[in-house]
Amino acid sequence: MTYKLAAIVMAAVLSTACLAQAPVGSVGSSGSVNDRLAELERGFNARSQSQITQQNQLNSLLREVSELRGTLEEQSYRLEQVIERQKDILLQLQDIAQPQAAATPPAPASNEPDTKTASNKAEPSASNAAASTNSSTANTSTTTAHGNEQAAYDNAVNLVLQDKDYAAAIPAFARFITQYPESSYVPNAHYWLGQLLYTQKRFDQAKAQFARVVEAYPQSTKRAESLLKLGQIAKEQNNNPQARVYLEQVLNEYGSSSSAALAQQALDGL
Repeated sequence: MTYKLAAIVMAAVLSTACLAQAPVGSVGSSGSVNDRLAELERGFNARSQSQITQQNQLNSLLREVSELRGTLEEQSYRLEQVIERQKDILLQLQDIAQPQAAATPPAPASNEPDTKTASNKAEPSASNAAASTNSSTANTSTTTAHGNEQAAYDNAVNLVLQDKDYAAAIPAFARFITQYPESSYVPNAHYWLGQLLYTQKRFDQAKAQFARVVEAYPQSTKRAESLLKLGQIAKEQNNNPQARVYLEQVLNEYGSSSSAALAQQALDGL
């Protein structure tokens, strides 16, 4: 009897110990709720990561589209420049050919040489030779200067589009603007310089470059995008009223352009 009582007491103690050590989740329903919450959290994290990845891919595609558009515009502009240069060359060739096509004065009837006529012929010939030499020198200097200008601009553009060396491209465009202030590429150089400064979040310096394009080059193909960038910079600097002014200006002046579509998106986000 004593042994049976001791066995019953021992069984009760062991049972109580087992209940005390059992986890709460195995008794109630809170464990399944925690599982569901953990599953929801994992799903949310996975969805957030997917959205971040998609946004990064979208940003990358937008950058590539912007670069391709810039390349296309540059190629179109260069083609126009080539056509203009060909026209200039044709005009110069016509100017050179006209004096050569002029009728030569008839020779004297006498078999004896006309000293006075020969002397008069010799003087214009020397004068024409000197003028031709001076013209050739001037044309060579102009061609060399233009070649240097084109090479300097191409080098700066290639640092952006091919080498992706944005740090080196900034001083390259700045030097080009300083060295060739009368170049037809100057508006584009200001725009590219503004873009590079904008990507480095040097907003005040970028703003100065875009403003230069807007104010000094109203016919530039980069003016609409410069206005758009000025609006984006104002938004970045928490100046929404000024941003709205620039963005609405894009819509009013370039309503059918891709810049206008981006301006409308930015306005919707203000």
